[in-house]
Amino acid sequence: MRDFWATHHWPAGERRAHWHLLFDDQPTVHSYARAHAEILGRHSELSPVPVEWLHSTLLSIGSLTPAQAAAVATAGQSALRGFEPFDIEIGPAQTIHNGVVPAIYPEDRLSALFWTLRRATEGVVGPEVMPAAPDDGFWPHMSLAYSGAQWDHDELSLALTKLRPPRARMTVKRVFLVDQRQTWRDRYTWTVLAEVPLGQGHQVAEQHVDAQAEGSQP
Repeated sequence: MRDFWATHHWPAGERRAHWHLLFDDQPTVHSYARAHAEILGRHSELSPVPVEWLHSTLLSIGSLTPAQAAAVATAGQSALRGFEPFDIEIGPAQTIHNGVVPAIYPEDRLSALFWTLRRATEGVVGPEVMPAAPDDGFWPHMSLAYSGAQWDHDELSLALTKLRPPRARMTVKRVFLVDQRQTWRDRYTWTVLAEVPLGQGHQVAEQHVDAQAEGSQP
C-alpha cells in the first residue's frame, strides 16, 4: 500500500468545496465503520476516519467565493428537483492502493448523481476550473482509513476478508455542498455550506454560506 498523503497534500490553509454524501444521522453506517475499528487500529500506518467525519465524495470542485458557493448550491438544487431519493448499500470493505474503502452500490444511480452535480456545477464555475472527470467512470466509495506509508498490507486484506460485517443500508435523500479542510496526515473536516434535497420540486436548498469564517476560502 502507498502513502495517500504523499499525493494528496493541500497547501496550508487551503479550503476546497465538495459535494458529499454525509452520514451524521445514519447509525447503521456508524456501526459498520465501528465494526472495522479494531482491525484498522492494529496498523500504525493507517489514519482511520472518525465516525463524525465519514463521507462519500461525489464531486471535488475547488476554491469558491461565497457568491459562487451560493450559485453552485442553487444550481444543484435545480438540477436535483427531478432526481428521486434512492437506496444504497455500503460494503464490503477492501484495501486499495492507498487506504481502506468499502464500495457503495448501486453504482449506476450514484454515477448519475455525480454527473448531474458535475454538469450543474460546471454551469456556474466553468469546466476549465474543475478537476478532470474520471476516465474510467465514477467509482462511489467511502473511506474508512487513509494509508500514511508504503507497506505490505496482505495481513490487513486477509483480516478484512474474514470480518465481513453486514453491509450498511440507507436512503439517499439529500446531498451536501461543503467547505472542506485537510488536517495533514490525519483527516478531512468541513463546514456545510448547503443541504440540497433530492426530488423535492420547488423546495429550496438550505444554505449556510454566510456561516463561513471571515476571510476563509471559499
